[in-house]
Amino acid sequence: MDALLVWKIIALIAVFTAGVVGGLLPWRVAGLRRSRDYLGWGNAFAGGVLLAAGLIHLLGDSADGFATVWPDADYPWAFTIAALAFLLILGIERVAPRAARAPVGSAHLGEDPESDAILAAAQDGNRYPYLLLLTLSIHSIIAGMALGAQQSLAGFVVILIAILAHKSAAGFALGVSLHRIGIPLTRARTLILGFAVMTPIGILLGTAVSAILDATGEQIFEALFDAIAAGTFVYIASLDILREEFLPPRRDRWTRWLWALIGLLLMAVVAIWT
Repeated sequence: MDALLVWKIIALIAVFTAGVVGGLLPWRVAGLRRSRDYLGWGNAFAGGVLLAAGLIHLLGDSADGFATVWPDADYPWAFTIAALAFLLILGIERVAPRAARAPVGSAHLGEDPESDAILAAAQDGNRYPYLLLLTLSIHSIIAGMALGAQQSLAGFVVILIAILAHKSAAGFALGVSLHRIGIPLTRARTLILGFAVMTPIGILLGTAVSAILDATGEQIFEALFDAIAAGTFVYIASLDILREEFLPPRRDRWTRWLWALIGLLLMAVVAIWT
């Protein structure tokens, strides 16, 4: 069996496990003294990891990929695609759902749209939990496709390490959000399992698509999904996680900021071996 295929099978299991463990961890932490502080610090760390994964790892890899395929093209394709992906996730998560259900004139200054979405998801037993799962998991599918598209074993292992770090961090962030609004653990498990399986699905899709492309097509596909993943990671880190932890300012804001910095520096160190 091809060594890269073996690694992809290992990645399927490892990434799924990381998502489940990270997602369920907040319920373990919740029983500890100062649990609210621990959850906030862990969430800030997750934001730093995701921000670095997008800007340092995936965006850089995408720019290198496009430069290899089109060495004479003097255009920042990777950055443009990442910015479009950022706005796409913004539209999916914060524009379309609210436009579809919000009555005219119902908005109030000072409301937190993200918190409103999560609360609506918790209160509606049929539709909105699946909407919440979709909006928080899209970036996982894209990341999985970016990983599945990798053709170099060395590059695959480095990106796998990064994805394992931010998959558990993203799972933790999701778990914190669900725990904070009081969703029962039995119901949260279903959402977390759904979230955890999204990246493995993306890996399978990315592997399947790259298998039917020629060498140039594989390089373009890999660079494209690295850029899309970068934009989604930056979005999740900035507007979903860090915004929640720092607005409004918390009494332990410096500690949270340091945890976010530690998460970013950890991923920056991993980039040494990229």
